[in-house]
Amino acid sequence: MNPILVPPTASAAPPAAGSDRFAIECEVLRLSVRPIGPVLLVQYLLNCGVAALFAWQYSLARALAWIGLITMVTALRGFFPQRLPEPFIPLTLRAAQRLHTLRTGIWELAHGLAGVLLFNPARADQQLLLGLILMGMTLSSAFSVSFYTPATQLAITLLLAPVIVTGLWMGSPEMMAVAVIGIGLTAMMWKLVAERSRQLEENIGLRLNERTLREQALAGLRASEQAQAERLRFFSAANHDLRQPVMAIGLQAEVLRQQLESGADMPAVQHTVASLARAQQALEGLTNQLLEIGRIEAAVDPLRPEAVALAPLLQELARQAGNGRVGVRCPAGAAAWTDTVSLRRVLANLVDNAVKFTPRGRVLLAVRARRREAGPAWRIEVRDSGIGIPADAQERVFNDFEQIGNVERNLQRGHGLGLAIVRRLAAQLGIEVALRSAPGRGSVFSFELPAAPDGAAVTRALPSPQAGNGAAAHNTLPPGLAVLVVEDNAVVADSLLALLRQWGVAPRVYASAAEALALADLRALDAALCDIRLPGTLDGIALAERLQRQKPSLTIALISADINEATQRLALQRGWHALRKPVQPDELHGVLLKAQPRG
Repeated sequence: MNPILVPPTASAAPPAAGSDRFAIECEVLRLSVRPIGPVLLVQYLLNCGVAALFAWQYSLARALAWIGLITMVTALRGFFPQRLPEPFIPLTLRAAQRLHTLRTGIWELAHGLAGVLLFNPARADQQLLLGLILMGMTLSSAFSVSFYTPATQLAITLLLAPVIVTGLWMGSPEMMAVAVIGIGLTAMMWKLVAERSRQLEENIGLRLNERTLREQALAGLRASEQAQAERLRFFSAANHDLRQPVMAIGLQAEVLRQQLESGADMPAVQHTVASLARAQQALEGLTNQLLEIGRIEAAVDPLRPEAVALAPLLQELARQAGNGRVGVRCPAGAAAWTDTVSLRRVLANLVDNAVKFTPRGRVLLAVRARRREAGPAWRIEVRDSGIGIPADAQERVFNDFEQIGNVERNLQRGHGLGLAIVRRLAAQLGIEVALRSAPGRGSVFSFELPAAPDGAAVTRALPSPQAGNGAAAHNTLPPGLAVLVVEDNAVVADSLLALLRQWGVAPRVYASAAEALALADLRALDAALCDIRLPGTLDGIALAERLQRQKPSLTIALISADINEATQRLALQRGWHALRKPVQPDELHGVLLKAQPRG
């Protein structure tokens, strides 16, 4: 779960430590137990030569006993190698290291017993020869018997200790001196082994890091290629669905022009105008959803977790759905710890999706208490009795521009972006939206939110701003209302001019803030519509501030396609209005109704 949205009383477990060291130890053990068949064969032949030499000069029986031991440990190591558990865990790694140390100790003890079985107390020259042979074995094999430091140090000790002890106990003075040298050699070899192991571990660490970086780079490249393909698919689908209403608007505009030229009857003109309005609404809906996806992916709106009362929020969403088709079943005191705005957007899209694909029947918003290891939670469900979703399509419905049951791409049933927005918002909130559905039996979308901690101040979600429903258009504007329009886009300016004149308003249209301040008679104005992005040094906000200083009673509306929360808060503080493009006529009409006419 996203740590920002964990209630204040929850705590996260610390990440596991020592993973790099563990990986290095695993690799060292793998290197130590790998097969060394040719080396074993050469060592065994050399051992046979040593046994033959001492069998000839000292004792055949003792030489045979020693080479018999060597044969057994060589067969054990060559034909019965140690098998490592995969994958490693700390417990199995320690067990494998102990077993490897034991096997290595047995191997070198068998070689070291030559210092007892082949030691001739009567011949000083044979004693010295045996000591030199065993020291040579130590120098030649110490760095190949194992790469695991404890095992190698034990092997050196067991290889030299028998001849050192026997030489000090039964040897000639010369052999005693060699035994003392052997003690020094043992200490020196311990130090060399430790240093070699340190260098080996450093090299393994570098190699593992290089491998990790390479894998990360390849994973990043694959992710980039996949993201590029997804973006291409996204923009291709967006281009297709954007062109649909644009084409409809163009065709209907041409039909309307020809109808007006030919003097068509009023019902035909009204039908064409209604078609234009539907195409415009489809285009606006798609652009709004694309803008919302862009804002989510850019993380423009920061998450502000708080205790949110669920019942009022669900009741408001049910009321907005209209027609009494959406019911609510929620405990009165249910409060979740989450971001209010993001939760509203998730639920609004789920409700909208349920209503669209439920031609008959009802939609239910249900909340139930749950008990989880992390603490109490609320399970929120959006249930419908609609067309349902096949099992093989239940993951795809969360993809961009993916719709089930709308093969003809009917724009009145959306564009397939609602659930894609839900998926993105859920990822930000750290929740997982589950889907349970069957064709013809409806669908259930559900997710869980942590319960608000005891004592937290509960926020009752405020109603979201809604577009006008047409009631404002029945109220007539005061005749001669003077409205300042500052808009640099000529097409938008002409459209506003035509609409305001249709309403009987006297518009003053300018293309920049500087032009408006220089030419407009501010005392004769009742309202001002200011586009935020304007050419020149003054933008729409700076213009609005100057207009308000010069005439505090002026009704001011900021207009822009990218009005954010900061702009809305500023407008609220200053007593202005904030209208997001494309502005609905009812919204604009409602703002002008609040203007105070001169006199």
